[in-house]
Order: sequence, then structure tokens, then C-alpha cells
Amino acid sequence: MHPLFLVLGVLTGQPAAAPASAITGAVSPLIPSLCQPIEGGAGEGAPLRCSGLVGTDVFLRGPETAREVALAKPVDFLPPPPAGGRLGRSVTWRLEGARPFAAVLRYRFPDAVAAAPDLLVVVKVPTDGSPGCVAGAAQDVAGPTGSGLERAIAFADRRAPLFRCGRDEPVLAGAVSEPARAILSAWFGTMRPDGG
Repeated sequence: MHPLFLVLGVLTGQPAAAPASAITGAVSPLIPSLCQPIEGGAGEGAPLRCSGLVGTDVFLRGPETAREVALAKPVDFLPPPPAGGRLGRSVTWRLEGARPFAAVLRYRFPDAVAAAPDLLVVVKVPTDGSPGCVAGAAQDVAGPTGSGLERAIAFADRRAPLFRCGRDEPVLAGAVSEPARAILSAWFGTMRPDGG
């Protein structure tokens, strides 16, 4: 880490985010048929282990229309999105050096009453002693600042390293349609420690 960022962290009481040049990305497939049941699990609802990055696997639990996700360990699964959201087929990782600090997950909503575009959810990767959580989301539509995925990646790079799970609230990155806002508001509400 650059000495200036270390000094800023000491002076402000919070670690400074890594410079953008130190952040890289990777993509891993997320196809349940290629995943394996975790040890001791069997049957339809058994959690699956999917290859992610070295040392950071992805775990899935539940049916396609209510799929829960956990990163690194099969604990602290994120609740499934409302409106029958379906998880995409890949994970976009954000890394500082060789360590992933965020993942971008795509969700589709084919059964939603109002047409909802894909949502890109930014998840902070758990670290030793600290659980992961949702830091925010973006709608996957092109805009003046690029595609939805480009906005979600920029958001992850800026927000996830400093996001404090259990203390900070997930936010929306950029403009979001009313159907998408309704889905995300309901979903984020289920993630609050007090349940809403």
C-alpha cells in the first residue's frame, strides 16, 4: 500500500481505498450443473460449492427462483431477491493484488409484473472475522457513464473496500427505474439486522 494511503488511514481512523491502478478484475462461471454438493450435504436443497477464485469459492443454496448465495464459506447466505429473481451465470470479481474484495452478481427478473431490467448487485467479500454483505446495486442499462456493468464495477471499486457490513446501508448506483427500485428496496430491507 502506498505510504500516503497508510497516513490518511491513520489520520482519519479509516483505511483508505486502494488506488484504482492497484485494482484488477476476473470473471468466474456460476453454473449450478458444474458445482458440487458440499461435504455432508445431500439432496435437492443441499448447498453447492462452485469454483470461484483460488481461496474464494461461491456457495449456492435453494431453487433457481429463490437462490441464496454465500462467498468464501457456506455461511451467512444472502437472502434471495423478491419477485423470483434468477442469478446470472457468472461472477465478476474485483481484486486488490490477489485478494478479492468485491463480487458483482447479475440477477434477472423474468416473472416480475412490471418489466425490470437486470440488476447488478455488489457484494463485499468476507474477510477473516468479518462477514460479507451487499454494498449496493446498479441497474444494467447503458447510460452516459457506460454500461450497467461498468457502473457496478466502478461502484464496487470505490465503495466496497471501505463498506462496513452491519453498519453501512446498501445504496443504489446511478439512476434506477421504479420497478427496479421497488425490488431493491424490498430486498435490502430483508438484509437489515432489525429486518426492516
